[in-house]
Amino acid sequence: MLRKAVGLLIVCLMVMSVSAFAEDNNALAKLGRGLTNAVTGVVEIPKQIYLVSQEKEPITGITYGTAKGICYGLMRTAAGVYDTLAFAIPPYDKPVMEPAFVFEGWQAEKK
Repeated sequence: MLRKAVGLLIVCLMVMSVSAFAEDNNALAKLGRGLTNAVTGVVEIPKQIYLVSQEKEPITGITYGTAKGICYGLMRTAAGVYDTLAFAIPPYDKPVMEPAFVFEGWQAEKK
């Protein structure tokens, strides 16, 4: 169990380092973006809970935000798998999902 967790941590660090050092407009950047999104798609769940809670109210964030996060997480993971498999095919600078990474765009929009 510990061996699997350490292996997953090493893979995550390698993926994030590839995406951190790659330029924004080449195949390596697309590969890094794809691997990062495939691994971190599950982070959409707490992100959407937070965003919906900020826009509406906490109960709505827990219910609707969770459902929205699961859907967005599945879409981000699928987009990551697609980018990973098709990394050699242009265009390189157009991500399938916006924002390009789950860690961008955590600020709730003010009405």
